[in-house]
Amino acid sequence: MFETGNVTIAADRLGVTQPAVSKSLIELEQDVGLVLFGRERRRLIPTEDAVRLYEETSRLFTHVEVFEDRIDDFRTGCDGQLAIAAIPTLASSIVVQAAAALQNKAPLVKVRIVTVSRAEVIKAATHHQVDLGLLHAPVADRDLDVEIIGESEIVAAAHRGHVFETYDHVTPRDLEGHPLIGTYIGSPASYLVRECFEAAGVKMQVALEVNSSSVAFAAAACGRYIALIDPWPSRVVRDDRCVLVKFRPVVPQRIALVTSTFRPPSRVAQLFAEELRHEIIKAAASTPFVRGMIKSS
Repeated sequence: MFETGNVTIAADRLGVTQPAVSKSLIELEQDVGLVLFGRERRRLIPTEDAVRLYEETSRLFTHVEVFEDRIDDFRTGCDGQLAIAAIPTLASSIVVQAAAALQNKAPLVKVRIVTVSRAEVIKAATHHQVDLGLLHAPVADRDLDVEIIGESEIVAAAHRGHVFETYDHVTPRDLEGHPLIGTYIGSPASYLVRECFEAAGVKMQVALEVNSSSVAFAAAACGRYIALIDPWPSRVVRDDRCVLVKFRPVVPQRIALVTSTFRPPSRVAQLFAEELRHEIIKAAASTPFVRGMIKSS
């Protein structure tokens, strides 16, 4: 009525009856304790109080519209923030690749990547310090939902030109006497590799122990060592000095995406998880050392 100056026209615009509009106006004036309109020749004339109230109401509706737009952005994943904790080898490969892919589609999304140990990934996810965690299985924590989104395998990284470059695969017996680079002894993969050597009756000659596959990959490229690592560093650093050879028996590296059981993932987190799965499938198409998982519905 402020805009039309006429109850009948206002009722037509609102799709209600004239008496309903008149009743609403009376109730509004009673609620706010103000006289909002006077009458002049069948036309409603807004009072100064009505003008001020209209201006405040217009601002309020603008804020509501902006709020609704933000809700739509959050619902569609076009805006928002995301924090993910990941072990270094996955953080520097599929996590940063997934972040770039997501931000290409939704530039307003802000992603925070925290690179930590597997124990700290679990802690950050269970304490709700991050939205998602990414590490290698197994993960045994009742407060976490765990989804296996892919799998890689331990490979032997050797300097190009090494005799192992001609091998289809290498075994603990082949590696006997060679200086090796071992990953941190507390990791599941390191434990499984050592089990393979013990089962073959071969002593591992670990000359260098590191807690990063990327460091091990770089050291293998120098020519002195053979590194037993996951294949992800080769997708981050293109180093022609190094080749990857299958290690047998297979030592699988199952990639686990974890979320808190008590905190459902946001729409942005769900979209980021989709990008992670996509990056793993892309990797599987270009290397025999990675396999993607199809999410069951």
